[in-house]
Amino acid sequence: MEESNFNQVVKEALSKKQEWFNSVRLQDLVNEYRLMNTCFHNLYETLTKKNIIVPDPYRLDKRINSIIVPENGPYSESDMAKVMGTRFSDYDVMLDYLCTYFRFTTDALTLPVLKKLLDFNKTFDWANVSSNSSNPNTRGFAALMSTAKMGSPTVIQSMINDSIDKCVKCAAEINKILNEVGIFQRELYKGELRKDLFEHPDFNSQKAMTSPEAEMAEIKRLYPKVIGKKAFYNDLVNEIIAEDQGADKEKLQAAVLSRLEIRESVKTQQKKKTAPDGKELLMATVLSIGAMAPTLTQLRAKLDENFKVLYTKKTGFFAKLGELLKKAFHLKEKEKVINLPVKDTKTDFEKIQKLHVNDFMANLFRKEHVYTGIAAKGPEYSKIESANEDAILVFVNKQISETQSDFTIINALDAYFKNNVDEGLKMKVKGMQIELSALRNSIINANKKRGEYASFKEESEQMKKLGISDNV
Repeated sequence: MEESNFNQVVKEALSKKQEWFNSVRLQDLVNEYRLMNTCFHNLYETLTKKNIIVPDPYRLDKRINSIIVPENGPYSESDMAKVMGTRFSDYDVMLDYLCTYFRFTTDALTLPVLKKLLDFNKTFDWANVSSNSSNPNTRGFAALMSTAKMGSPTVIQSMINDSIDKCVKCAAEINKILNEVGIFQRELYKGELRKDLFEHPDFNSQKAMTSPEAEMAEIKRLYPKVIGKKAFYNDLVNEIIAEDQGADKEKLQAAVLSRLEIRESVKTQQKKKTAPDGKELLMATVLSIGAMAPTLTQLRAKLDENFKVLYTKKTGFFAKLGELLKKAFHLKEKEKVINLPVKDTKTDFEKIQKLHVNDFMANLFRKEHVYTGIAAKGPEYSKIESANEDAILVFVNKQISETQSDFTIINALDAYFKNNVDEGLKMKVKGMQIELSALRNSIINANKKRGEYASFKEESEQMKKLGISDNV
């Protein structure tokens, strides 16, 4: 193939493949990370509730804005609960960051970032979870999970096994997709060099094509001027030269184009062969609701801490005595009720809403539990899936409406804590705007998917009225 023609074909193939990655394949990657996030969080919560690990006390104060790989060095058995508690927490927080804040695009997934993600995925050797593993984190993980299962009800043991199995599958698929992106990024780097350098007016193509050494010299001469400080990958530049001037350049060029072919997964192909299904679209909305679970978990933890700060009083002798008497005689704790100023987003009018704190927190916990089960495709998901479309739609509408209401209340509480906590304790109040932003985005996503379902149903009804069948 002629050089100019090959460069043009590569440019077009790269553009199509990049669009496919951003719209299809990287969405698969996000879904795998979300499922792993839910499953791992279930395991983390189990170990925490059973006091098998010591949770990181600074977990909710960490502000993550880049990919950080948890520690994986050796530790003494006596420190396992504390060390693994911190490493579990770091892994859990990083998964949440990837699912909530990280933008999975080919622009963001550069070769250095891909390396960090692959290193992060090695935190646990999911394919070989064993107490004999050479990986310290995996060895500790296996030991802790064995402890968690001892004496636990069958349902808890089943949940642990199921969560681990799902993490194993997710890790394999995640690594597969990341390797696909890595191959593409190498070709993208080469393609951009061809475009930026070879099409530059100062590039002497005639001189470059006299020998491989001349082409390398010409590339290196222009690289700093045109590309700047971007990393120079010598092996990839050598691949370009071999594709241009190598003895088997036709074979190498064919290999490049083969790597840039779009190969749909079997699952995607099956979806394309089957006409869209309303229930399938609706269940996608249900899954998007389930994806809110990790954010609700973080919000509930911060709310719990902030309410403790809000109700903190100076404790003198009689106050402490009163608390002791309450515990001794099992006296019911006084119900916590606050008059919360809530602003109507439509009218911008502020009204006072009486909020029963214990009821609100209990309801938030129940919702988080159900959403976690949905995201993990557990019994909760199966129960919804077995219902008819109308019942599922009622569930979807109810959850979106309630979550929107929860968002409004928590947003109002964020301001309430800052205004009503004693001055000396305000530093202890945990801000919630980052989590609220994530919840808002999740609600928007769920609404979008519900809208897609509504459009599909409307279109189907119109087709029926016209006497046109989907199966033609």
